[in-house]
Amino acid sequence: MSERKTVSASKGLFHKDFPFVIPSIYRKVIDEYLVELNLLSNQSSFYVDGLFSYGLLKSFDIFTNGYEPASHKYKILDSLCKSCDIEYSLIEKYSNAILTISKTGSFENTIDKLDSNENKSIDGLPLRDILNKNNYYSRLHSIGLYEILRLEQEDDADPEVTIKSTLNLLVSLGFCETRADKDLTLYKSNIKRIKEAMELIKITTEESRRKQKI
Repeated sequence: MSERKTVSASKGLFHKDFPFVIPSIYRKVIDEYLVELNLLSNQSSFYVDGLFSYGLLKSFDIFTNGYEPASHKYKILDSLCKSCDIEYSLIEKYSNAILTISKTGSFENTIDKLDSNENKSIDGLPLRDILNKNNYYSRLHSIGLYEILRLEQEDDADPEVTIKSTLNLLVSLGFCETRADKDLTLYKSNIKRIKEAMELIKITTEESRRKQKI
């Protein structure tokens, strides 16, 4: 990690690298990502790994759904990472490795056999680094594992069963079940809230257009 940065310093770097107006509905969530990435980058025991990377990309895509222009989404995330001395290209590599694991076998089975396969590599990355045991915890680890398990399951799978499986596997990776459970509960609540907000905006916009035609 580089020299310690304050949130204010990271925010200044972000806006310098991304000098565009961010719509108000997305401003808070982007600020939250910046604060989280800044705090993590200042933790000496934190390392970018697969679950964190997948959780970051997946959740960011969900919470910025509908962002216009769409081409700015990549630039925002790249600038957020850059402002906190996190290498975005590494995030992409680790996230892709998580998808490779999911496509080639059971993710649960991979974690269960992690100790015996620690010298194995996926997409050129050591498995022990992709699934980093006892890494400094971030909510994005929980989100990443939850979302990859959802990807492996049928559309009608019980979400509560997925949550339980996620928590069990997180514990085996050395993370705290109670904290992860709270983070996943909040994550699902925030998804519902952002969907409701986007639907309200859509209805309001359509109503406004309809009135203009009258």
